[in-house]
Amino acid sequence: MRTNVVYQGDCIQGLKLLPDKSVDLILTDPPYGVNLGYDVYEDTEDNWFKLMKEFIPEAQRVAKMVIMPSCQIKRLKWIYDNFPPDWIICWYKGSTGTAGFLGFNDWEPLLVYGKVKHNMHDYFKATPEHFDNGHPCPKPKQWARWIIKRATDEGMIVCDPFAGSGSTLSACKELGRKWVGFELSPEYCKIIQKRLSQKVITGFFDTQAHSTNGSFNKDLTGNSDEFPQILPLAELR
Repeated sequence: MRTNVVYQGDCIQGLKLLPDKSVDLILTDPPYGVNLGYDVYEDTEDNWFKLMKEFIPEAQRVAKMVIMPSCQIKRLKWIYDNFPPDWIICWYKGSTGTAGFLGFNDWEPLLVYGKVKHNMHDYFKATPEHFDNGHPCPKPKQWARWIIKRATDEGMIVCDPFAGSGSTLSACKELGRKWVGFELSPEYCKIIQKRLSQKVITGFFDTQAHSTNGSFNKDLTGNSDEFPQILPLAELR
């Protein structure tokens, strides 16, 4: 399977083209169904239910492990009635000022289906970042890094079917994981391409060492700074 690529198109159609258990982890942040202003997707609650009925079974088929938000706490009963997870991780966001039933919402449940092989804690903190990149709801890269680092090993394949602004894919690049993304919006694909084409600099001396042997500007597949490739979904066939 081709890796380190983003397919522009409907992720449900894309996932159906992937073999069973062909990726190690699906880590993703689907639309919450709360009327956010996406450019090509109508983020209604009705659409969320329709989407999850198709997405969760396909994600479980394609990946050995799936981690994703429940999207709203009030929907947990529906999720457990229809697609009960194996476990839940508590993502503690800190006091963000986000409204909740009691006043403020400081945490979110993440649904867990399956397990790759690692033991990991079921609680972590990742504070949302202010990141004005044109996407209405980007997840903090720290959120993705914490999960990817503990749920997978270097070289494993991570898939993000709702790639958004590329937080999960960017974390994969930094952590040495192979990745596959799907994104419906052509404009958000441009955000991902710009974000992932930037070099990851971990320190001045490391940078100098890499630049002298010519390997610094290469990704996991050996491509140059032109990556990531944004391909139409038809290329997956």
